[in-house]
Formats: sequence, structure tokens, C-alpha cells
Amino acid sequence: MNILRLSVLASASVLALGVVGAQAADLTYEPAPVVAAAPAAFNWTGFYLGVHAGAAIVDGDFSYDGYSASADKTGFLGGVQAGYNWQFDNIVIGAQTDFAYTSAKLSNDDYAGIEDKLEWLGSTTARVGYAFDNLLVYGKGGVAYGQSKISVDVLGASESKWHTGWTVGAGAEYAFTQNITGLLEYNYVDLGSQDYTFDGLAGSADLTTNVIKAGLNYKF
Repeated sequence: MNILRLSVLASASVLALGVVGAQAADLTYEPAPVVAAAPAAFNWTGFYLGVHAGAAIVDGDFSYDGYSASADKTGFLGGVQAGYNWQFDNIVIGAQTDFAYTSAKLSNDDYAGIEDKLEWLGSTTARVGYAFDNLLVYGKGGVAYGQSKISVDVLGASESKWHTGWTVGAGAEYAFTQNITGLLEYNYVDLGSQDYTFDGLAGSADLTTNVIKAGLNYKF
């Protein structure tokens, strides 16, 4: 009887182990899915340095010894810029200064021998924009300044003067990486009027400029 009882218990134990083993074999291991970390939102706060190039469309009224002329001319523009931005949620405010060489020369076919060249152009402006993550759309405005040189061939004389005025503009800047951004921008520049003197004879120049430029910035 004891032998029979032991046999029954042994058979039941073997059967139970078999059932548990089969259930364990049916369980499959599924690793937890790996969730990629979302890229960090771009933050526009910080100092930047950059370069730009484009076109300066200069419109001017210039005179000499009572004669006057008007002309417009498109020239190359290329220079550097530096600035600092502060970001508050999606609002970005900043300050920027830029300085550029231009090749725009004003002359008039009816006024041969007189030329007005805008040699240098710069500005110091405030910027206010709205950030769509790594895209910034902004407006700007501030002080503009430029060096104009009037040459009178018949006298073999020339004089350079610095003009000061104002500028307004708008643009868009896109962050390609956390450090590199690119921009497209338009500015209207009014440099006002300045008086010139050539061998005792009076002259003047009144200059405005439309600037279209593209640039790259490095954000620190």
C-alpha cells in the first residue's frame, strides 16, 4: 500500500512539474521599447558673430557748385556682424551691430566727371522676433552710418564725409545646428544729407539705401 501511495505521489509531482514547465516555455521575453530622446529645443539666448554679403541699392541726390543730379546704383555689399539675444518663451529680443564695405557708385551721364561713392555702411540696431523653435522671424531698427566720397574730376579733388541716419528692416534666421545659423534680411537705410567743399566750392549729398543680404552666424 505504501509503495502504491508513493507511486501515485511521484506521478502527480512529475505531472505538475511538466505543466509548470510547459507554461514557463510559453512565456516569451519582450524587451521594453527604446524611446529616442526628443531633440532639445533651440535656445536663441547668447552671443553670436557672423558674416554677410548682398546688394546695396543706393539712391542719391548730389550737387556741386549749384548743379544737382540724382542717380541710383546697385553695388556689392559685404561685411561682419555681432550681437546678443535674450529669449523669453517664444519672444526673442536682441542688440546687433554690423559694418560692411560697399561698391555702389553714383554718377549721372549729364553730369560727367562727378561721382559719389558709398564706401562703408554700418548700423547699430535693436531686434525683436518670434521663435518657432529653430526659426526666428524678426524686425529691427536703429542708427545707421556710412562714409560717402564725392570726387570732382575736373578739379582733381575729392572729399569723404560720414553720414548718420536711421534704418529699419526685417528678416528670418534659421538654426542649422546648435551653433550655426543662417539669415536673410532686408533693410531700408536713410543716411540723410551732408555738405562737402571742393576748393572753396560747395557740394552736398543726400543718400538712401535698400540693402538685401544673406549671412551666417556662429552662436556661442
